[in-house]
Amino acid sequence: MKVFGDKSERRGLKSKAAKFIGVHSTLVSQVLHGKLTINLEQAEKMSRFLGHNEEESHFFLLMVQKARAGTKNLENYFQNQLNQIMKTRQVIKKRVGKTDSIAAEDELRYYSSWKFSAIHVALSIPDLNNAAALANHLDIPIAQVRAMLDFLTQTGLAVSKELGNFEIGPKHIHLSSESAQVRNHHMNWRMRVLKSLDKETRSNLHYSSAVSLSTADTEKIKELLIQNLNSMNKVIQTSKEEQVYGLNFDFFNLN
Repeated sequence: MKVFGDKSERRGLKSKAAKFIGVHSTLVSQVLHGKLTINLEQAEKMSRFLGHNEEESHFFLLMVQKARAGTKNLENYFQNQLNQIMKTRQVIKKRVGKTDSIAAEDELRYYSSWKFSAIHVALSIPDLNNAAALANHLDIPIAQVRAMLDFLTQTGLAVSKELGNFEIGPKHIHLSSESAQVRNHHMNWRMRVLKSLDKETRSNLHYSSAVSLSTADTEKIKELLIQNLNSMNKVIQTSKEEQVYGLNFDFFNLN
């Protein structure tokens, strides 16, 4: 019953689950209390309602098949498959827990698109900690969001919670100025700026210009930008997580 939250949340969630699956809420209650089992078609819908990724859905369907097994041998067959999945997941968990940073190949994938870091950061916002909300807010296909959440979970950058929710994981990722991924990172977010310009949202701020100035003053401008960035970071670090914004700035020689 824990998957449906505390007592005050259960009734509404059971009703929503029943409506999504296409059954009476009484059936959901009986299933949760172990009195009945659902069929595979209903289980597949329940898995989607819970926001399972592909691996979680496979595990869930195996559990249902085990519960519906008519012989002990068949029940053991499905239990062995469940045991194998849990064993594999434990190996992954141990690998993830060895270091605070992610592997180089995972870093390469993370910085291949702005979507990974956008989803990663958005998980800090309670209203955006599930696949459906992320897909709607960031305008990313939900299948892609689920695949990216699966990647973030496997690398330890995110943690899967109950009811298909996620939160930021124990792993950290930092892009140094010497990293080979710097160019991709900057390019991805500049491309995302173009999409933002198409929306013409008043809450967004964009500024671009070409300027001429003395060599000495270029250093002053750089120092001012760094000071402002440090000040902004102090505000961001203590700010309540409610919105996801992109922050880019450039100051470069046109030579």
